[in-house]
Amino acid sequence: FRSSSRVVWEGELQNSFIMLGSFSTQTTRDELRNTNIALAARAINGTTVMPGETFSFNKAVGERTQQKGYQMAPAIAAGVTFDDVGGGVCQVSSTLFNAAALADMQMVERSPHAWPSTYVDKGLDATVNWPNLDFQFKNAKATPVFIVAGYENRELQVDIYGMRTGPGESITLQTQLMSTTPPPREAAYQQNTSLAPGTQRELKAARTGYVVDTYRVYLRGGQEYRREKLFTSTYRMVQQVIEYN
Repeated sequence: FRSSSRVVWEGELQNSFIMLGSFSTQTTRDELRNTNIALAARAINGTTVMPGETFSFNKAVGERTQQKGYQMAPAIAAGVTFDDVGGGVCQVSSTLFNAAALADMQMVERSPHAWPSTYVDKGLDATVNWPNLDFQFKNAKATPVFIVAGYENRELQVDIYGMRTGPGESITLQTQLMSTTPPPREAAYQQNTSLAPGTQRELKAARTGYVVDTYRVYLRGGQEYRREKLFTSTYRMVQQVIEYN
């Protein structure tokens, strides 16, 4: 997917625009999950965001359905991992979030996962779920920006192109760990009569809680001249839960 459309877009954009923000993440070996990632990347690829316009990930990608080719793959809800149609699409929204933040887009809506992701650092993820949990950013610039996204060989990359701001100016993202909350050593047990008698299973794994601040840092000639706090992300501590019967 990535090769032809990506090369055409880059060739056209580089004539009058520069890359404002770029971010890439590595995916797992789960081919069903990677299919979902490739489909979502294709859905946002080539999008133009006009001045003053707000980009919505859910609007651009639409509902993740089997009719569109989305597969059952691991997803997270209510502190539990389970297979869901479109599992893995959050890696696309998270990669886009980083590219948009680096491109100086105005963040409108962004939420962290229930626990930190494996493909980005704490505070740099953006979870989505159709239709009520979205990632949105606004192009507050006076000129359009363009999204180029592609997946190939377990690498997802999102680039955002636009007009140059100023010579020698750049942006980086920094995170600061504010607090850590370890889970209890003891598990919580709850009965589940649907299990075979005398058996048990882990419903929730123990997870450490974190609070992380995310900053956008503006550089001129490699030196910081301004920083902006984007978010405080709270990943709640999870006590291990074991079901038994």
